Amino acid sequence: MTSGGETATQQDPDQTADRKTSMKVQRIAILSPGDMGHSVGRCLLAGGFDVATCLTGRSKRTRALSEAAGIRDVPDLDELVRASDLILAILVPDQAVSLAREVAGAMRRTGAMNRTDSATAYADCNAVSSAYADCNAVSPATAREIAEIITGAGGRFIDAGIIGGPPGDREKTRFYASGPYEEILTQLDGHGILVRPMGGEVGRASGIKMCYASVTKGTSALHAAALTAAEVMGLSEELLTEFTESQSQRLKAMDGVNSLSAKAFRWIGEMREIAATYEQAGVSPGFHDGAEHIFRLIAESPIGHERPETVDRNRTLEETVTIFAEEARRRSGKTQNRTGETQSRSGETQSHSDETQSHSHDSEKG
Repeated sequence: MTSGGETATQQDPDQTADRKTSMKVQRIAILSPGDMGHSVGRCLLAGGFDVATCLTGRSKRTRALSEAAGIRDVPDLDELVRASDLILAILVPDQAVSLAREVAGAMRRTGAMNRTDSATAYADCNAVSSAYADCNAVSPATAREIAEIITGAGGRFIDAGIIGGPPGDREKTRFYASGPYEEILTQLDGHGILVRPMGGEVGRASGIKMCYASVTKGTSALHAAALTAAEVMGLSEELLTEFTESQSQRLKAMDGVNSLSAKAFRWIGEMREIAATYEQAGVSPGFHDGAEHIFRLIAESPIGHERPETVDRNRTLEETVTIFAEEARRRSGKTQNRTGETQSRSGETQSHSDETQSHSHDSEKG
């Protein structure tokens, strides 16, 4: 009883905890609406969600993709964060931590961790903090680092791992989720994406993404490496003939090398994250360190500027591999030149040393 004779309402701790992990999601921010992000945004818009982004500082291509998907632009990041129920971070791994810091700063400046909003408030609780789902291809360790950044600013962190291509009529992209607020993400399930909550701690969703991509993208790197090495050694015709006769299905899979020029730049950082994941698990990171090298070679080749909509569809696999091989020769030549220069300097140093020793011996004789 209260002092006024009224019966006090007793809160069930378990129900209170459930409310803290649940919230009605209506307004979603996507950072950034690139190849994957804009497709996710288009599907969520079709599902009735209000989807926005901040295009300030973004490329013309990203702006075009966002506009084509119908995603609303909010030029001020602080305003976007303040008004969003859920923020989906979808960009290259190299930018994942820095983006989290930017959003965390916006949360602190705008009080997004303590919003009072009737559109998103849930029963018996007026304090509604924004949720931040890191959907990037990062290692479990990086996901935990980002979680500390977001929760330190008062936000709710969701570890998410995307598996599959951009969502569309033929692709149902899977969003794996883990961490204490994973259930928030399930409200997006069925709207062009499939959300699969995993339960457990932050890092599980990132971990499954890393293991899966280590095979799919790692295999792409291996295919590119084998074909490029064979071309450099003048063995392409013989290798392709052998694959045609004994491994026709594998040769068909190698056709994917023809479009790697549009993806390699995004996969460089991902290979580093996978290598870190393997090392943390006690497994050698060496293979994916090598995969990083291959994707960097492709990204820096004459066709590395291509994007999915600008890939030359008339270029044959053999022509693509020839371009990669030329880049490999160029890099090898630079390495050999550097090695030769180093050896030359070493030889000059040794010659100078021998002369010095000779003069020293002559002096001793005198």
